[in-house]
Amino acid sequence: MTNPLQVSELVHYVKRELENDSLLQQVQVVGEVSNFKRHSSGHLYFTLKDEQSRMKAVMFSRDAGRVKTDIRDGARVVITARLSVYVASGEMQLYVERMVEDGVGALYEAYVQLKEAVEEKGWFDAERKQALPTFPRKIGIVTSPKGAALHDIATTLRRRYPQAAIVFAPVLVQGKEAAPQIVRAIEAMNEHQACDVMIIGRGGGSIEELWAFNEMPVVTAIYQSRIPIVSAVGHETDFTIADFVADVRAATPTAAAELVTPEAAELEKRVHELNRRLTRNYAQYIREQKEQVHRLATSYGLKSPRVLLGLKQERLDRAEMQLSRVSKQNLQTKRQAVTEGTKRLLRITMHERLAEQTRQVLRTRKQLERIHSVVHSKQERLHQMIARLDSVSPTQVLLRGYTYVEQDGQLVRSVAELSDQTFRIQFHDGSILAKREDEEDGNGTIL
Repeated sequence: MTNPLQVSELVHYVKRELENDSLLQQVQVVGEVSNFKRHSSGHLYFTLKDEQSRMKAVMFSRDAGRVKTDIRDGARVVITARLSVYVASGEMQLYVERMVEDGVGALYEAYVQLKEAVEEKGWFDAERKQALPTFPRKIGIVTSPKGAALHDIATTLRRRYPQAAIVFAPVLVQGKEAAPQIVRAIEAMNEHQACDVMIIGRGGGSIEELWAFNEMPVVTAIYQSRIPIVSAVGHETDFTIADFVADVRAATPTAAAELVTPEAAELEKRVHELNRRLTRNYAQYIREQKEQVHRLATSYGLKSPRVLLGLKQERLDRAEMQLSRVSKQNLQTKRQAVTEGTKRLLRITMHERLAEQTRQVLRTRKQLERIHSVVHSKQERLHQMIARLDSVSPTQVLLRGYTYVEQDGQLVRSVAELSDQTFRIQFHDGSILAKREDEEDGNGTIL
């Protein structure tokens, strides 16, 4: 027969056995609180019981400070604790690390734990967030067909950006079937590339009603989505794990619709501004071309032979006036086209607007190139006429050895026109004075 054990030996043995059992070192227990006491040290002492059993429990101050709920006798709680033996009395005792109220409290505790786990994965990091498209052509909505969220989102989208198509995936947003349906909708949107951006969410509610958006399958589907997702779950003060994993979190479903769409009025204002700049730049180009033509027309080289230049100047003036009329007509036509185009902007999609503006800019550019070609052609003709006029100018004739005679400021074309007075003979590099003397045979002699 073995020697009998001391009481303390038995108590320590039981204590060691309990503490070596890993299952009993972190166990969750639900029960009702009784005999609750808060010590001045901050430690909590109470009994946890159900209809058949009870156990003493202690929660030290370092852990008690994290308790968010008001613990009192009669409260039903869920604790996370380790089981051991209090050596002095030999009683088993629960050493509590966490404690929340049963029901809502348990859900909140699960929410906190899941949030911490997902955050550790890096799924909340801003670096992995996708940017929302500026001009989405298709906007996906994943929500209940019966809730107010769908109405709020659709109404806002039609008001702000009616050009975009809406792709709706009806799902349950609470209950056991909600999470699987939401996951399938997100995966289907990605598989078929059904939209450019996706809004998932619902209206406000309790933590139980919003719980589908805290479940890990939904969180994973959001993280893996290749389509940018805006989470719009609940009201502004409601937060779910989906909000943190989504690319953008919206305070409300209406705010989500505003985040994924541009303001149509602002787009129209930008188009008007672009039209105004185009018209202004076109008019400035015409003015510059007219000024260049005017400078050419008034240049020194065109003034040499005044009579011929006057004729050419008149033709040039007429061409300039015609160019001005054509320019004004073209400008008026473009302005009218811009006005008509602006009226059509609200009846076509934004992509068609941008395409029309691009085609209009190309047409305007081609017209400017044609005008530039006409001006260049007229410049070439002017240069040719100047060269021709210069070849027959008096200066060029004199350089070839010819002279001409002036008397009393008049050009002398015959000997008979000369009087006995002196007259001037003009060479290309100067002139001399001469006088006529008649010989007996009647012929004149120049001295």
